[in-house]
Amino acid sequence: MKKKFLLLILLAFFVVSCGETTGEKPENKGLAGFKVEFADDFDLGTPEKRIENPEGGIITTINITALGYDKKPKTDYSGEVEVGLLYGKNADVERITVKNGYAGNVKVKMKYCLDNDRVVVQEVKKHEGDSSYEPTGKIGVSPVFYTNVATISAIQGMASGARGMPSFFNNRNLTLKDREMVVIAVIEGGFYLHEVGAEDYSSIYMYTYSTPYVDDNIEENMFLPVGTLIESANGSVFEFFGFTEMSFPTFHPVYVEKNGRKELKIDTSLIPEPKNINDILTDDNQMEKREASLVTVENVTVAWFNEEDSSYVEYSQFPLETSSGKTIMAQTLYTAPLFNAVAEKPEEDGKVSHHYNFTGILKQHTSARPSTWILVPRDMNDIKCLDCDDK
Repeated sequence: MKKKFLLLILLAFFVVSCGETTGEKPENKGLAGFKVEFADDFDLGTPEKRIENPEGGIITTINITALGYDKKPKTDYSGEVEVGLLYGKNADVERITVKNGYAGNVKVKMKYCLDNDRVVVQEVKKHEGDSSYEPTGKIGVSPVFYTNVATISAIQGMASGARGMPSFFNNRNLTLKDREMVVIAVIEGGFYLHEVGAEDYSSIYMYTYSTPYVDDNIEENMFLPVGTLIESANGSVFEFFGFTEMSFPTFHPVYVEKNGRKELKIDTSLIPEPKNINDILTDDNQMEKREASLVTVENVTVAWFNEEDSSYVEYSQFPLETSSGKTIMAQTLYTAPLFNAVAEKPEEDGKVSHHYNFTGILKQHTSARPSTWILVPRDMNDIKCLDCDDK
Protein backbone atom coordinates (compact mmCIF):
# COMPACT_ATOMS: atom_id res chain seq x y z
CA MET A 1 0.00 0.00 0.00
CA LYS A 2 2.86 2.36 0.83
CA LYS A 3 4.49 1.54 -2.50
CA LYS A 4 1.24 2.38 -4.32
CA PHE A 5 0.91 5.68 -2.45
CA LEU A 6 4.53 6.59 -3.25
CA LEU A 7 3.96 5.77 -6.91
CA LEU A 8 0.94 8.08 -7.04
CA ILE A 9 2.96 10.92 -5.48
CA LEU A 10 5.79 10.44 -7.99
CA LEU A 11 3.30 10.31 -10.88
CA ALA A 12 1.62 13.52 -9.73
CA PHE A 13 5.02 15.21 -9.41
CA PHE A 14 5.94 14.06 -12.94
CA VAL A 15 2.71 15.44 -14.46
CA VAL A 16 3.08 18.80 -12.71
CA SER A 17 6.75 19.16 -13.60
CA CYS A 18 6.06 18.26 -17.25
CA GLY A 19 3.40 20.97 -17.42
CA GLU A 20 5.81 23.70 -16.26
CA THR A 21 7.74 25.91 -18.70
CA THR A 22 11.15 27.36 -18.21
CA GLY A 23 12.78 30.44 -19.67
CA GLU A 24 11.07 33.40 -21.33
CA LYS A 25 7.73 33.04 -23.11
CA PRO A 26 8.36 32.84 -26.89
CA GLU A 27 7.09 35.78 -28.94
CA ASN A 28 6.23 35.93 -32.63
CA LYS A 29 8.23 38.76 -34.11
CA GLY A 30 8.87 40.10 -37.59
CA LEU A 31 6.83 39.48 -40.71
CA ALA A 32 3.69 37.37 -40.35
CA GLY A 33 2.37 37.59 -43.92
CA PHE A 34 0.76 39.93 -46.42
CA LYS A 35 -2.56 41.57 -47.08
CA VAL A 36 -3.43 41.35 -50.78
CA GLU A 37 -6.10 43.67 -52.17
CA PHE A 38 -7.21 44.49 -55.69
CA ALA A 39 -6.15 48.07 -56.39
CA ASP A 40 -8.83 48.97 -58.94
CA ASP A 41 -12.56 48.37 -59.00
CA PHE A 42 -11.99 44.77 -59.93
CA ASP A 43 -15.19 42.76 -60.31
CA LEU A 44 -14.73 39.51 -58.37
CA GLY A 45 -17.78 37.98 -59.96
CA THR A 46 -19.93 35.31 -58.31
CA PRO A 47 -20.63 31.63 -59.01
CA GLU A 48 -23.85 32.80 -60.67
CA LYS A 49 -22.38 35.75 -62.60
CA ARG A 50 -18.77 35.15 -63.61
CA ILE A 51 -16.30 37.66 -65.00
CA GLU A 52 -15.07 37.39 -68.57
CA ASN A 53 -11.73 35.68 -69.12
CA PRO A 54 -10.30 36.98 -72.42
CA GLU A 55 -7.81 34.92 -74.42
CA GLY A 56 -4.87 37.09 -73.37
CA GLY A 57 -5.72 36.85 -69.68
CA ILE A 58 -7.34 39.07 -67.08
CA ILE A 59 -5.26 42.18 -66.38
CA THR A 60 -5.60 43.94 -63.03
CA THR A 61 -3.50 45.52 -60.27
CA ILE A 62 -3.05 44.67 -56.61
CA ASN A 63 -1.78 46.38 -53.46
CA ILE A 64 0.47 44.42 -51.11
CA THR A 65 0.81 45.30 -47.42
CA ALA A 66 3.26 43.55 -45.09
CA LEU A 67 1.67 42.53 -41.78
CA GLY A 68 3.11 41.79 -38.36
CA TYR A 69 1.77 39.21 -35.94
CA ASP A 70 -0.43 41.89 -34.44
CA LYS A 71 -2.16 42.06 -37.87
CA LYS A 72 -1.03 45.66 -38.28
CA PRO A 73 1.02 47.02 -41.22
CA LYS A 74 4.71 46.37 -40.71
CA THR A 75 6.23 49.54 -42.12
CA ASP A 76 9.82 48.58 -41.26
CA TYR A 77 9.72 45.54 -43.57
CA SER A 78 11.49 45.38 -46.92
CA GLY A 79 11.97 42.23 -48.96
CA GLU A 80 11.29 40.39 -52.18
CA VAL A 81 8.06 38.59 -52.99
CA GLU A 82 6.75 36.51 -55.86
CA VAL A 83 3.27 37.17 -57.25
CA GLY A 84 1.36 34.22 -58.69
CA LEU A 85 -2.03 32.57 -58.72
CA LEU A 86 -3.36 29.74 -56.62
CA TYR A 87 -4.23 27.71 -59.75
CA GLY A 88 -3.52 29.80 -62.84
CA LYS A 89 -0.44 31.68 -63.96
CA ASN A 90 0.72 35.28 -63.68
CA ALA A 91 2.04 36.16 -67.12
CA ASP A 92 3.48 39.51 -65.99
CA VAL A 93 6.40 40.35 -63.65
CA GLU A 94 6.44 37.66 -60.97
CA ARG A 95 9.06 38.94 -58.50
CA ILE A 96 8.95 42.42 -56.99
CA THR A 97 10.37 44.29 -53.99
CA VAL A 98 8.19 45.42 -51.10
CA LYS A 99 9.62 48.58 -49.50
CA ASN A 100 8.65 50.02 -46.15
CA GLY A 101 5.96 47.39 -45.85
CA TYR A 102 4.08 48.27 -49.03
CA ALA A 103 3.93 47.77 -52.82
CA GLY A 104 1.11 49.47 -54.74
CA ASN A 105 -0.46 49.07 -58.16
CA VAL A 106 1.37 45.85 -58.94
CA LYS A 107 0.27 44.61 -62.36
CA VAL A 108 -1.04 41.05 -62.58
CA LYS A 109 -1.88 39.35 -65.86
CA MET A 110 -3.90 36.27 -64.93
CA LYS A 111 -3.94 33.36 -67.40
CA TYR A 112 -5.30 29.82 -67.31
CA CYS A 113 -8.05 30.68 -64.85
CA LEU A 114 -11.13 28.52 -64.60
CA ASP A 115 -13.95 28.45 -62.06
CA ASN A 116 -12.38 30.30 -59.11
CA ASP A 117 -8.90 31.50 -58.22
CA ARG A 118 -6.87 33.80 -55.97
CA VAL A 119 -3.76 35.94 -56.32
CA VAL A 120 -0.99 34.62 -54.07
CA VAL A 121 1.95 36.65 -52.73
CA GLN A 122 4.83 34.86 -50.99
CA GLU A 123 8.12 36.08 -49.58
CA VAL A 124 11.27 34.65 -51.16
CA LYS A 125 14.94 34.88 -50.22
CA LYS A 126 17.91 34.48 -52.53
CA HIS A 127 20.33 31.65 -51.94
CA GLU A 128 23.89 32.66 -51.23
CA GLY A 129 26.23 31.81 -54.08
CA ASP A 130 23.59 31.28 -56.79
CA SER A 131 20.64 33.04 -58.39
CA SER A 132 17.86 30.80 -57.10
CA TYR A 133 15.13 31.90 -54.72
CA GLU A 134 13.39 29.92 -51.99
CA PRO A 135 9.98 30.65 -50.39
CA THR A 136 10.10 31.44 -46.67
CA GLY A 137 6.53 30.37 -45.94
CA LYS A 138 5.25 33.93 -45.39
CA ILE A 139 2.28 34.41 -47.75
CA GLY A 140 -0.88 36.37 -48.44
CA VAL A 141 -3.88 35.71 -50.71
CA SER A 142 -6.43 37.93 -52.39
CA PRO A 143 -10.20 37.55 -52.17
CA VAL A 144 -11.51 34.74 -54.39
CA PHE A 145 -12.67 35.70 -57.88
CA TYR A 146 -14.84 33.72 -60.29
CA THR A 147 -14.05 33.30 -63.99
CA ASN A 148 -15.32 31.06 -66.78
CA VAL A 149 -16.72 27.68 -65.85
CA ALA A 150 -14.64 24.66 -66.78
CA THR A 151 -15.28 23.02 -70.14
CA ILE A 152 -13.72 20.00 -71.82
CA SER A 153 -12.24 22.12 -74.60
CA ALA A 154 -10.68 24.52 -72.08
CA ILE A 155 -9.10 21.73 -70.01
CA GLN A 156 -7.76 19.91 -73.07
CA GLY A 157 -6.91 22.99 -75.12
CA MET A 158 -4.84 24.88 -72.55
CA ALA A 159 -1.73 22.70 -72.47
CA SER A 160 2.01 23.15 -72.15
CA GLY A 161 4.47 22.18 -74.84
CA ALA A 162 6.06 19.55 -72.62
CA ARG A 163 6.16 15.90 -73.64
CA GLY A 164 2.62 14.64 -73.66
CA MET A 165 1.33 18.23 -73.56
CA PRO A 166 -0.16 18.14 -70.07
CA SER A 167 -3.15 20.34 -69.28
CA PHE A 168 -2.43 23.51 -67.33
CA PHE A 169 -5.22 22.37 -65.01
CA ASN A 170 -3.43 19.18 -64.00
CA ASN A 171 -4.22 18.23 -60.37
CA ARG A 172 -7.16 20.64 -60.16
CA ASN A 173 -10.62 19.58 -59.12
CA LEU A 174 -13.09 21.10 -61.59
CA THR A 175 -16.75 20.94 -62.50
CA LEU A 176 -17.83 20.68 -66.13
CA LYS A 177 -21.14 22.38 -66.87
CA ASP A 178 -22.98 24.93 -69.02
CA ARG A 179 -22.16 22.94 -72.16
CA GLU A 180 -24.08 20.18 -73.90
CA MET A 181 -22.11 16.98 -73.30
CA VAL A 182 -22.69 13.44 -74.57
CA VAL A 183 -21.18 10.04 -73.74
CA ILE A 184 -19.42 8.76 -76.87
CA ALA A 185 -17.91 5.52 -75.54
CA VAL A 186 -18.06 3.37 -72.41
CA ILE A 187 -15.32 0.92 -71.50
CA GLU A 188 -14.29 -1.07 -68.47
CA GLY A 189 -12.97 1.56 -66.08
CA GLY A 190 -14.64 4.68 -67.40
CA PHE A 191 -16.29 6.58 -70.23
CA TYR A 192 -15.50 9.25 -72.80
CA LEU A 193 -17.36 12.54 -72.69
CA HIS A 194 -17.70 14.87 -75.69
CA GLU A 195 -18.48 18.59 -75.70
CA VAL A 196 -21.13 19.02 -78.38
CA GLY A 197 -20.20 21.66 -80.95
CA ALA A 198 -16.48 21.78 -80.13
CA GLU A 199 -14.24 20.92 -83.08
CA ASP A 200 -10.86 20.61 -81.36
CA TYR A 201 -9.96 19.35 -77.87
CA SER A 202 -13.56 18.24 -77.64
CA SER A 203 -13.42 15.05 -75.55
CA ILE A 204 -12.01 13.75 -72.28
CA TYR A 205 -11.73 10.43 -70.46
CA MET A 206 -13.70 10.12 -67.21
CA TYR A 207 -11.83 7.51 -65.17
CA THR A 208 -14.39 5.88 -62.86
CA TYR A 209 -12.11 2.92 -61.95
CA SER A 210 -14.94 0.48 -62.76
CA THR A 211 -17.64 0.13 -65.37
CA PRO A 212 -19.75 3.28 -64.96
CA TYR A 213 -23.37 2.92 -64.03
CA VAL A 214 -26.24 5.31 -63.38
CA ASP A 215 -29.36 5.24 -61.28
CA ASP A 216 -32.18 5.25 -63.83
CA ASN A 217 -34.66 6.05 -61.03
CA ILE A 218 -37.04 3.37 -62.30
CA GLU A 219 -36.03 -0.08 -61.13
CA GLU A 220 -32.33 -0.46 -60.41
CA ASN A 221 -28.90 0.85 -61.38
CA MET A 222 -27.90 0.32 -65.00
CA PHE A 223 -24.72 0.65 -67.02
CA LEU A 224 -24.23 4.12 -68.47
CA PRO A 225 -25.54 4.00 -72.07
CA VAL A 226 -23.65 5.50 -74.98
CA GLY A 227 -25.42 8.66 -76.16
CA THR A 228 -26.46 9.72 -72.65
CA LEU A 229 -26.50 13.50 -72.21
CA ILE A 230 -24.59 14.71 -69.16
CA GLU A 231 -25.66 17.89 -67.42
CA SER A 232 -22.56 18.30 -65.23
CA ALA A 233 -19.54 16.33 -64.07
CA ASN A 234 -16.91 16.87 -61.39
CA GLY A 235 -13.48 15.32 -61.07
CA SER A 236 -9.76 15.91 -60.62
CA VAL A 237 -7.71 16.53 -63.76
CA PHE A 238 -4.85 14.05 -63.94
CA GLU A 239 -2.16 13.37 -66.54
CA PHE A 240 -1.47 9.65 -67.03
CA PHE A 241 1.64 9.37 -69.21
CA GLY A 242 0.45 12.31 -71.32
CA PHE A 243 -3.21 11.27 -71.43
CA THR A 244 -5.55 13.77 -69.77
CA GLU A 245 -8.17 12.22 -67.49
CA MET A 246 -10.69 13.31 -64.90
CA SER A 247 -10.33 10.88 -62.00
CA PHE A 248 -13.00 9.68 -59.54
CA PRO A 249 -15.68 11.71 -61.32
CA THR A 250 -19.22 12.28 -60.22
CA PHE A 251 -21.69 13.04 -62.99
CA HIS A 252 -25.31 14.04 -63.38
CA PRO A 253 -27.16 12.82 -66.49
CA VAL A 254 -29.99 14.74 -68.12
CA TYR A 255 -33.41 13.23 -67.40
CA VAL A 256 -36.70 13.59 -69.26
CA GLU A 257 -40.26 12.74 -68.33
CA LYS A 258 -41.72 9.96 -70.45
CA ASN A 259 -45.08 8.34 -69.80
CA GLY A 260 -45.05 9.75 -66.29
CA ARG A 261 -41.59 8.36 -65.51
CA LYS A 262 -38.14 9.94 -65.35
CA GLU A 263 -35.77 8.45 -67.92
CA LEU A 264 -32.28 9.16 -69.17
CA LYS A 265 -32.08 11.49 -72.14
CA ILE A 266 -30.20 9.62 -74.85
CA ASP A 267 -29.39 11.13 -78.24
CA THR A 268 -26.84 9.17 -80.28
CA SER A 269 -27.18 11.69 -83.13
CA LEU A 270 -25.01 14.04 -81.06
CA ILE A 271 -22.07 11.62 -81.22
CA PRO A 272 -19.70 13.16 -83.80
CA GLU A 273 -18.48 11.32 -86.88
CA PRO A 274 -14.93 9.95 -86.46
CA LYS A 275 -12.17 12.19 -87.84
CA ASN A 276 -9.70 10.72 -90.31
CA ILE A 277 -6.19 11.10 -88.87
CA ASN A 278 -4.08 9.40 -91.58
CA ASP A 279 -2.41 12.68 -92.54
CA ILE A 280 -1.59 13.87 -89.00
CA LEU A 281 -0.19 10.71 -87.39
CA THR A 282 3.29 12.24 -87.06
CA ASP A 283 2.08 15.69 -85.97
CA ASP A 284 1.71 15.62 -82.17
CA ASN A 285 0.17 19.10 -82.07
CA GLN A 286 -2.64 18.08 -84.39
CA MET A 287 -3.06 14.69 -82.74
CA GLU A 288 -3.40 16.40 -79.36
CA LYS A 289 -6.52 18.15 -80.67
CA ARG A 290 -8.09 14.72 -81.22
CA GLU A 291 -7.09 13.16 -77.87
CA ALA A 292 -9.96 11.13 -76.34
CA SER A 293 -12.06 11.77 -79.47
CA LEU A 294 -13.48 9.39 -82.04
CA VAL A 295 -11.02 8.98 -84.92
CA THR A 296 -10.35 6.59 -87.78
CA VAL A 297 -7.34 5.41 -89.78
CA GLU A 298 -8.05 4.09 -93.24
CA ASN A 299 -6.45 1.37 -95.37
CA VAL A 300 -4.02 0.19 -92.71
CA THR A 301 -2.34 -3.16 -92.14
CA VAL A 302 -1.00 -4.83 -89.02
CA ALA A 303 2.74 -4.16 -88.94
CA TRP A 304 5.29 -6.65 -87.64
CA PHE A 305 5.50 -6.90 -83.83
CA ASN A 306 6.88 -9.28 -81.24
CA GLU A 307 3.90 -11.24 -79.96
CA GLU A 308 5.87 -12.13 -76.81
CA ASP A 309 6.36 -8.49 -75.89
CA SER A 310 4.57 -7.48 -72.69
CA SER A 311 2.60 -4.75 -74.46
CA TYR A 312 0.88 -7.39 -76.55
CA VAL A 313 0.70 -10.13 -73.93
CA GLU A 314 -0.82 -7.87 -71.28
CA TYR A 315 -2.78 -5.32 -73.31
CA SER A 316 -3.10 -6.71 -76.88
CA GLN A 317 -1.28 -3.67 -78.25
CA PHE A 318 0.14 -3.89 -81.75
CA PRO A 319 1.12 -1.44 -84.50
CA LEU A 320 -0.95 -0.45 -87.50
CA GLU A 321 0.76 0.95 -90.60
CA THR A 322 -0.61 3.20 -93.33
CA SER A 323 0.29 2.91 -97.00
CA SER A 324 2.71 5.82 -96.52
CA GLY A 325 4.56 4.06 -93.69
CA LYS A 326 3.12 5.97 -90.74
CA THR A 327 2.24 3.97 -87.62
CA ILE A 328 -0.17 4.06 -84.73
CA MET A 329 -0.71 1.52 -81.97
CA ALA A 330 -4.01 -0.32 -81.57
CA GLN A 331 -5.33 -1.90 -78.36
CA THR A 332 -8.06 -4.51 -78.55
CA LEU A 333 -7.88 -6.49 -75.28
CA TYR A 334 -11.03 -5.18 -73.59
CA THR A 335 -13.17 -3.95 -76.47
CA ALA A 336 -12.39 -6.16 -79.49
CA PRO A 337 -10.74 -9.34 -78.11
CA LEU A 338 -11.77 -11.45 -81.12
CA PHE A 339 -9.43 -9.58 -83.44
CA ASN A 340 -6.41 -11.82 -84.04
CA ALA A 341 -3.51 -9.46 -84.64
CA VAL A 342 -0.96 -12.30 -84.70
CA ALA A 343 -2.71 -13.87 -87.68
CA GLU A 344 -2.54 -10.49 -89.46
CA LYS A 345 1.21 -10.02 -89.08
CA PRO A 346 3.21 -9.74 -92.33
CA GLU A 347 4.65 -12.94 -93.69
CA GLU A 348 8.41 -13.51 -93.98
CA ASP A 349 8.41 -12.13 -97.53
CA GLY A 350 6.70 -8.97 -96.25
CA LYS A 351 3.33 -9.82 -97.72
CA VAL A 352 0.50 -8.48 -95.58
CA SER A 353 -2.72 -10.31 -94.83
CA HIS A 354 -5.52 -7.75 -95.03
CA HIS A 355 -6.24 -4.04 -95.15
CA TYR A 356 -8.52 -2.41 -92.59
CA ASN A 357 -10.27 0.76 -91.59
CA PHE A 358 -9.82 1.08 -87.82
CA THR A 359 -12.08 3.40 -85.83
CA GLY A 360 -12.09 4.14 -82.11
CA ILE A 361 -10.98 6.41 -79.30
CA LEU A 362 -7.58 8.09 -79.54
CA LYS A 363 -5.42 7.67 -76.44
CA GLN A 364 -1.87 8.72 -75.66
CA HIS A 365 0.83 6.96 -73.65
CA THR A 366 4.22 8.65 -73.76
CA SER A 367 6.12 5.41 -73.13
CA ALA A 368 4.44 3.41 -75.91
CA ARG A 369 6.45 2.41 -78.99
CA PRO A 370 6.70 2.75 -81.95
CA SER A 371 3.94 5.35 -81.60
CA THR A 372 2.86 7.14 -78.43
CA TRP A 373 -0.68 7.30 -79.82
CA ILE A 374 -3.06 4.38 -79.32
CA LEU A 375 -6.35 3.66 -81.07
CA VAL A 376 -8.93 1.76 -79.01
CA PRO A 377 -11.94 0.44 -80.98
CA ARG A 378 -15.26 0.60 -79.14
CA ASP A 379 -16.15 -2.93 -80.30
CA MET A 380 -15.59 -5.29 -83.25
CA ASN A 381 -17.86 -3.14 -85.43
CA ASP A 382 -15.13 -0.46 -85.43
CA ILE A 383 -12.79 -2.79 -87.33
CA LYS A 384 -13.69 -3.03 -91.05
CA CYS A 385 -11.78 -5.40 -93.31
CA LEU A 386 -11.45 -4.01 -96.82
CA ASP A 387 -10.35 -7.17 -98.64
CA CYS A 388 -11.65 -10.10 -96.59
CA ASP A 389 -13.87 -12.69 -98.26
CA ASP A 390 -16.44 -12.38 -95.48
CA LYS A 391 -16.26 -8.60 -95.11
